[in-house]
Amino acid sequence: MKTHKGFQRPPQRVLLWLLFGLWMLLGSAHAALPNPTNRLHMHSKPAVVRIFSGHVGKWAWKNRVWNTQSVASGSGFFINPDGYILTNAHVVSSIKEGDDEGKLTLLRNLAAQFIKASGYQVTPQNMQVVGKMFDKENPRLLEFTRINWVLLQSGKRFPYEIKAFGAPVGAGKDLATGKDVSVLKIETRNAPILPLGNSDPVQVGDKLYVIGYPAAAESDLLDPKSALEPTMNDGAISARKTSADGAPILQTSANTTHGNSGGPAINEKGEVIGLLTFRGDTVGGQEVQGFNFLVAINTAREFVRQAGTENKSSDVDKKWQEGLDHFWNERYTKAKEAFSVVVALFPEHSEASKLITESQEHIVKGEDKGLLEDQRRADEEQKAREAAAARSRALLIGGVVGVVLLVGAVAVVAVVAMGAKKKGTEVRPMGYQGGPMAAPQGPYRPAALAGPGQGDPQRVPTAYQQTVPGHGSAPPPARGSGKARTEVFQPPTAGAPRARTEVYQTAGPKLVGLEGPAAGQHFPIGGGVLIGREPSQAQVIVQDGQVSATHVWIGPAGGRLVARDVGSTNGTFLNGRMDQRVTEVALNDRDVLTLGGRGSVKFQVVF
Repeated sequence: MKTHKGFQRPPQRVLLWLLFGLWMLLGSAHAALPNPTNRLHMHSKPAVVRIFSGHVGKWAWKNRVWNTQSVASGSGFFINPDGYILTNAHVVSSIKEGDDEGKLTLLRNLAAQFIKASGYQVTPQNMQVVGKMFDKENPRLLEFTRINWVLLQSGKRFPYEIKAFGAPVGAGKDLATGKDVSVLKIETRNAPILPLGNSDPVQVGDKLYVIGYPAAAESDLLDPKSALEPTMNDGAISARKTSADGAPILQTSANTTHGNSGGPAINEKGEVIGLLTFRGDTVGGQEVQGFNFLVAINTAREFVRQAGTENKSSDVDKKWQEGLDHFWNERYTKAKEAFSVVVALFPEHSEASKLITESQEHIVKGEDKGLLEDQRRADEEQKAREAAAARSRALLIGGVVGVVLLVGAVAVVAVVAMGAKKKGTEVRPMGYQGGPMAAPQGPYRPAALAGPGQGDPQRVPTAYQQTVPGHGSAPPPARGSGKARTEVFQPPTAGAPRARTEVYQTAGPKLVGLEGPAAGQHFPIGGGVLIGREPSQAQVIVQDGQVSATHVWIGPAGGRLVARDVGSTNGTFLNGRMDQRVTEVALNDRDVLTLGGRGSVKFQVVF
């Protein structure tokens, strides 16, 4: 590209900065940061679970098979990475009561089905009639299943054990709703958790959010996967009350319904301050929203201690929050790395799995601001290294010059002293206080220096071999051939020019550029080659934003050919596995190396 006289093209680094500023400006126009509620929802919802409890049975009676079930669902949340879950006692009361009570419940369910099938209404009197029929002809239970499942958002379910159990709603004469708490345990590790807050300082008017699985949010019109997605409703503390047994109760205006029971109510910090437990009385047979009640979290802590566990977080929570921060700031490569750690530690973390896919889509579209930031930092670090190297070279050169001058001065003094001694001239030492020195016997003349044609003939070794230097430890190929060139020199005879012969060696493995600036080019590997952007250091120069100044070294090590990433910013990947960065890996024939996460620079190894 031509430029007008008197003007210069801006350096590449200035253009990079201009591009970065334009990128940030355009990015701020289309990238909307999440609102506070969405941010809180994303941080909290991975820890929320759905809980099923009850029994299912199959009966043979009256020459017919009857299917019966009594299964309820509620909500809960992890409080410990080892699978401890907090919920309401009434959510799992059917499991606590045992299988025998469950069979009686299914038998009553069978009686109600028979009455409806006969065209009658289910009344206490009709239930008694069917009960007498059961006495004469006892129904036979064919199948019986206990339903004690915790359903995660990935769709996987786990059986649970009850580790602590309080008084469910309506239990006892005191209606002890204030201790409607249960702690469950499933077999898992590294589960995401919610932190427990302090319910004592909560005031009327404090904002809160209820997360769970309300039955009202389900519909046959929705995708089946929607049943795995928790719902968040907001509201506020509308009253502080006390249950019949003296336990504190928090009233909230947040809209909730059946299925929310046991779900967490969290404050604006993301801390759980209570468990959604029960609603107010119906009016005219209809539920009235805005009058729902919470078990205070400080009451629930008593049952956490009884279960022998504690509320604590894990690396999954830390990496999840780190990944969200990167994702919302459009640093998609770093977000993907954090989410990958989350999934590796807790494979059922469906939210992290979804965001890994979304991050990769943004990376492929070139929307990763983090790559430009990394490039800017890499350029700054390279500039700092070059400045440090220049200072070191200046100091070294200055030291060498000083030593040469000193040695030269000493040599001059020595030569003068020797000449003076040879001519009978007295050389006075420093500080000489003696008498007058003897006059010189003649003019001073330095001794003649021996050279070609004078004194001893110039010494030349009988023969020596010099390998043409190249990059790395192997000789470079001769131009136009796939062989290395070695030059052998012979000492000259009198009056004859120096002769040179060339010896060729068979070439070894090579790199073939598949994609990027080096596409279609071949590079012998020999004793090792370094790929990068910096011409003063790398042997294979690739001018691409995904490639670091010094990116990856390929060469023999330990009897095999290896690729060794030398601290690149954007990573090296083998055979298209873009979720696994290479540190050092053995190479086989036809292996493909990708430089950077975008996949725009690729080389193939050919043996």
